[in-house]
Amino acid sequence: MAEQDKIKALAEKYGAENLIIVFGLNQPFTLSILAETFKNGDPSYAGPLAGIALGLKSYHIFELKEFIPENIWEDQMEFKELETEDSLIENIKSVMEEIRNS
Repeated sequence: MAEQDKIKALAEKYGAENLIIVFGLNQPFTLSILAETFKNGDPSYAGPLAGIALGLKSYHIFELKEFIPENIWEDQMEFKELETEDSLIENIKSVMEEIRNS
């Protein structure tokens, strides 16, 4: 079963209001396509979510820092955050917020 099919099954089982998608990818264009796919369906109409709007909200892990215990963030994400330019982090956050609000 493809990952998108698994997420579709979870959305059907638990409801979109009870799930979020969390990405760690640092490529804004790819993030926008993925977030759009899980919210409104595959924009290319080529994948398993073609025309299927799951209504899922997507976040980047950098947006969730305040919800993650500090010791876990330091252990798992601090280095990744330090190696990512601030301007890229802001761009990622902006892209993700734009998709959620569209």
